[in-house]
Amino acid sequence: MLDTEIEHLYYSEVKEKKTTASGIRGRTSRLGRVGSMVMPSDRMSGKDKRDYRRPGPLITYSLFEDLVPFEVFDRMKYEQHVQLLPKWRQKHGDDYICREWGLTRYGLEVILRTLELRS
Repeated sequence: MLDTEIEHLYYSEVKEKKTTASGIRGRTSRLGRVGSMVMPSDRMSGKDKRDYRRPGPLITYSLFEDLVPFEVFDRMKYEQHVQLLPKWRQKHGDDYICREWGLTRYGLEVILRTLELRS
């Protein structure tokens, strides 16, 4: 007798919780709507929505187009030094490179001779 009474209380409590939980889905929002969540893109016109979902232009860039700090440059391989330093010298100039890296003109000359970029 006791087991059936406990079971009855258990199942009635479960049923009550289920009805309470399902009732939340049917409640109206602040705007008076009943149903699923509305996203900002759902309020757009058809043309705006197509433009929003369309992929943007492809932008390509090189990580080493801009001058990197000297510590990063120092850790690079010899081949990268030989490849990148002439491009940076042409784009930025020797004075800018010396100023950014904290080198003297003589220090840059030593690096260029070591890389055999200047005789």
